Amino acid sequence: MEVTALAYCLKFVVVLVVLTTVGTTPLCPSRCECLGGAPDTSLTIHCHGDPDIDRGQLSQQIDSLLSSNLSHGHVTSLSITGTPLTHVPPSVCRLTTLTELHLDHNQLTHLPDNCLSNLTALTSLTASNNAITELQDGLFDGLHKLVTLNMSLNQISSIGLRVFNGSAMLTSLKEVYLTHNRLHTLEPWFYYVGINGQLNHESLVNLSHNNIRVFTNKMGWNAKCGMKKVYVKLILNYNRLKHIMDILHGWNVNLITWICLYPHQFHELDIHRNNFLECDCVDFSFYKMSVAPYPSRTRFLREVHCNGPESLHNRMVIAVPLDQFACELTNRCPSGCRCVHRPANATLHLYCSNADLTALPHELPELPKSYTKYKLDFSNNRRLRHLERRPYFAHTSSLELSNCNIDSIDLELWTDLANITQVSIDGNHLQSLPSSVTRVSLQRTKLSLGRNPWKCSCDDRWMSEWLKSVRSSLINPNDITCSSPSRLKNRNIMSVSREAFCEDPTEAASEAVKRALSISLSSVFGVLAVLLSVSIIVYRLRVRLYSRWKFHPFDRDECLGEDLIYDVFLSCSSSDNLPHGNEIRQQLERRGYRVCYPPRDFVPGETIFNNIGNAVVRSKRTVCFLTSQFLER
Repeated sequence: MEVTALAYCLKFVVVLVVLTTVGTTPLCPSRCECLGGAPDTSLTIHCHGDPDIDRGQLSQQIDSLLSSNLSHGHVTSLSITGTPLTHVPPSVCRLTTLTELHLDHNQLTHLPDNCLSNLTALTSLTASNNAITELQDGLFDGLHKLVTLNMSLNQISSIGLRVFNGSAMLTSLKEVYLTHNRLHTLEPWFYYVGINGQLNHESLVNLSHNNIRVFTNKMGWNAKCGMKKVYVKLILNYNRLKHIMDILHGWNVNLITWICLYPHQFHELDIHRNNFLECDCVDFSFYKMSVAPYPSRTRFLREVHCNGPESLHNRMVIAVPLDQFACELTNRCPSGCRCVHRPANATLHLYCSNADLTALPHELPELPKSYTKYKLDFSNNRRLRHLERRPYFAHTSSLELSNCNIDSIDLELWTDLANITQVSIDGNHLQSLPSSVTRVSLQRTKLSLGRNPWKCSCDDRWMSEWLKSVRSSLINPNDITCSSPSRLKNRNIMSVSREAFCEDPTEAASEAVKRALSISLSSVFGVLAVLLSVSIIVYRLRVRLYSRWKFHPFDRDECLGEDLIYDVFLSCSSSDNLPHGNEIRQQLERRGYRVCYPPRDFVPGETIFNNIGNAVVRSKRTVCFLTSQFLER
């Protein structure tokens, strides 16, 4: 018995000597430094990055240390740093009392399956500065006490769809650090971290310094208003994000739902150090909100700078006027044109000036919104001569057709033009308009008709009064001037009276001469009688003269080159209208003559004197149907 007692005493002394020699961590791996251990609940194994340490031996030594009675069941905080380990030692997976596990600054390439999920008491897990390439499904399942997860400074390019979703039961997770990795796509798992946050203690998901540019929803997240709100700050600085709307589109979320899920202005995105943001129309909904009525909803834009387009490079987003956010469209954009969507004024601009068009394009890019209107610029296309109807006129607010060669506009097209807010047809070759245009209301439009070679003939005398009646709808009405005849050249059409359109001073002088001659001829009636007799004889013999000598003076047209409306003015008594006068008219018109016939063509309300005078002036010949009734009048 004494020998046995002595043996136990010797063993105790040996153990005591060993403990005294190596301190509180008698099994610390060689070439490493160990701090803590029993009776302390924390243990740190720090190998200072020594490259000469054998990985296999180190793993075995750590397993021995963590499996000893001095560690197992007592350690709540474990830190293994600065080692060449590529795999987590198996003994770590059995330390179910751990609340903190730090595996930073090692060479880990992956985290083991069915390991960390055993450590259900964990509140903090870090494995930064390693070479981990993925986070696989099930890795953190059941860690319902985990608050902080730091996987920064790794090579992670893939995250399993179930790592952070509801099935992982990470109900306490509020801080996720995945900075400086190789992520290029992002699923909406941030939501499951965000719902753990609170109004005054929001969650944090830091994904800065990755290559994220694609947002997908393969995990099937169905966002909608009424879901549990999120209080989280999602940091995406230094990624490759081009549009904020890429996030919403990729995650199948509209802007209203996004606002529902983000109820507080301080819990939002952080992208202000992203060098790839395109300041075009895609994110216009966000840019518009930064002005009014919810500027606090877009606080994340305050430090954001534009990467493109070139004209906006490096400008702060909130300093860019809304009308400069535009998108170039290529689909169905006519050749030689630029198509630009400007959501600030709800327009789609087509810049087709000097595009060598011969006709208007048949189709245009589709309008992005139902309330968007086309603004069409087809100016300076000198080969464009005829204007035709197009379906897109019904959705057009501005039509620019100045300085083309348009010489006619069909009447049915005027109905479309009248519903366009602004139409410019100045500087073309229009000489006249259909008189039926007076029936088209121009109250909805502003119309420019200047610098056209307007013909101010008697037939166009209606234009003066019409232009006066629509003056409020005209742009630069003083530019609408006559080009012909020369007596009215450069005169504003609205300043020309109806009579001036038809009365030529040279013709008036000719009438005065005729009246003077008629007075003189009355005094020499005898001479006229002789001449008349000779004329009658020649007239009666006109058939023989024509048959023998082809001489027929009565058929000569002395009015060649004169722009007269009628070939003959048939003057007869109203009593002789039927059947004789009308029969003569019908015979003449059947032979192709244009007949001014008083019962039909005299202007109602005019005096008989003015009607007869106008008929004589506008006719090449005057024929009097001499009857007793005619002479009585």
